[in-house]
Amino acid sequence: MENRKQLIINVILTILYAVFTLIIVLHHEIWADEAQAWLVVRDLDIYGVIEHVRTEGHPLLWYFILFPLAKINLPVVSMQIINWLFVILAVSVFIWKSPFNTFCKISVLCSSAFLYWFPAIARSYCLIPFLLFLIAYLYKKQEKHPYLYAIILALLANVHVIMFAFCTVLFLIFLYSNRNRKYFLPSAIIFFALCALVIYLHGTQNENIIVKNSLDINLSLMHLKNIYQKIIYSIYGSTNIVYSIIFFVFLWISISISFFSNKKVLLAEIAHTLFQIFIILFIYHTVMPQRTYSVLLVFLCGLWIIMDNLQNEKIKGLVNIVVSVAFISSFFASLSLVFNDLVYSFSDGKNTADFIKNTIPQNAIIVSNYPITTTSISAYLPKNIKFYYDGYEDFYTFTEWNKTFPDISTPVPINKILKKYKTIYIILSAGNYFEDLKPIYASKNNVITLQEKFYIYKLEDKQ
Repeated sequence: MENRKQLIINVILTILYAVFTLIIVLHHEIWADEAQAWLVVRDLDIYGVIEHVRTEGHPLLWYFILFPLAKINLPVVSMQIINWLFVILAVSVFIWKSPFNTFCKISVLCSSAFLYWFPAIARSYCLIPFLLFLIAYLYKKQEKHPYLYAIILALLANVHVIMFAFCTVLFLIFLYSNRNRKYFLPSAIIFFALCALVIYLHGTQNENIIVKNSLDINLSLMHLKNIYQKIIYSIYGSTNIVYSIIFFVFLWISISISFFSNKKVLLAEIAHTLFQIFIILFIYHTVMPQRTYSVLLVFLCGLWIIMDNLQNEKIKGLVNIVVSVAFISSFFASLSLVFNDLVYSFSDGKNTADFIKNTIPQNAIIVSNYPITTTSISAYLPKNIKFYYDGYEDFYTFTEWNKTFPDISTPVPINKILKKYKTIYIILSAGNYFEDLKPIYASKNNVITLQEKFYIYKLEDKQ
């Protein structure tokens, strides 16, 4: 009877979550970071993708998943659906296989991570919870399923560079725990995946203009405090001291339980956290919600692994309470994010693309002042419509990180381009607009991503 009741609860939870998040996904207009990956696989062949993605500093897995979708000319919404499906798979594994109680599971699903950031924003991060939850589920079964465990760990390492340290430590644990000839091939799979990632991404920080321009190392207490506040804000949507305490207590209790229950798991958790801090401080200073949540998810999976072998009911109860509080505390941030995305445009790329398709001739010359933002327009346009950027001295659809750094303060050389083309259309973004000219298109003021409000002007050479 109890099993039947839990079965019904699990089915209802899965369906409700899937339907609710699908509504959000179908209302979400992708922004530049989402569009970039889609345009790369849509507009390049496989060799071009491999060559270009290296300059982005990312592994190739997400691009290989998207590649066939783009090549059979599916619309960009297919990327959003695939992203959503991976999150649904992750949630299904969590609901049906994790040892946490029902309230704890609901709390995790109501966090801003699972109500918004992972399902709505279509990026490689969607693979992290899915593969992490599979690893947590298979951890105690790795001796029975060494190949499956090895493949999942190899895939996780190639989702995003932030998972490298975690996967490396789990590989070393696997290698140490299974010192047997029959585990040689599974170990080799993980080792090859890690080595391939290092070789592929080696030196890319010197090729990516954004990273090169952000290498100003600042270890002052004020800067560290500012980064910590950004981390708290990215999770809870507020820097209130209460959220800082919740975050700290969750990490402290998770570390304490791991220390006394499974030091190997603790080593992987600490490695992941320190590697994230290293990246923020020394390589790429931007704090993003999905990356911050990966820390919480790694500790969540550590507790999952420990709970699978835990007999102490009091400790189990403590774990459920701590996890519930840590995740459910971001629920109000979830509501705000969901409401805004349903009511307003996250980016105005789709609306701007519709205007271009319906109003501007296909052979027109469209000039951009900032190619980083216009990718969100290009993703909704036909492949043959490209924008011109003078910094590239060429037409483009996606941002090229190893070329001239796009500067929003650099004016568009109107006279130079008009002499060549006579009639041009100019797209201005990132807060730029002509005060003395009336645009033929202007984004509404309620666009969430402020840099992706667009103004389009038509200019003609009168001579």
